[in-house]
Amino acid sequence: MDEETLLQTSELEVNGELFHIKIFCSTGGRFFAKTCLGEDDFIITDGPSLPETLKKHEALLPLAIGSRELTQSYLGYPRRPKGRRP
Repeated sequence: MDEETLLQTSELEVNGELFHIKIFCSTGGRFFAKTCLGEDDFIITDGPSLPETLKKHEALLPLAIGSRELTQSYLGYPRRPKGRRP
């Protein structure tokens, strides 16, 4: 199993909520970004370089958040309060 090294952290605001992005590099040389959306719920995006991985992740993160909000609304789950996510 590959080991991973944290290279960078950043934040992205989506709909008034702040999400943390962590970018890692595996020993295999692959970059990936990870954001926690909720308990045991993460979005992970990979790419060939740190800038490309971050750009891809920032583009996909709002879509992932929106799809989860639609699903939760459809299933009747209460909305999480907005704020900072780990």
